[in-house]
Amino acid sequence: MRLFLDTANIEHIHHGVRLGVISGVTTN
Repeated sequence: MRLFLDTANIEHIHHGVRLGVISGVTTN
């Protein structure tokens, strides 16, 4: 399974990367 964050919030992105579960980020 691939998980993507849909956010432009840098703190949310950093947290997801630290957890090691994020495959990518979208910033609509």
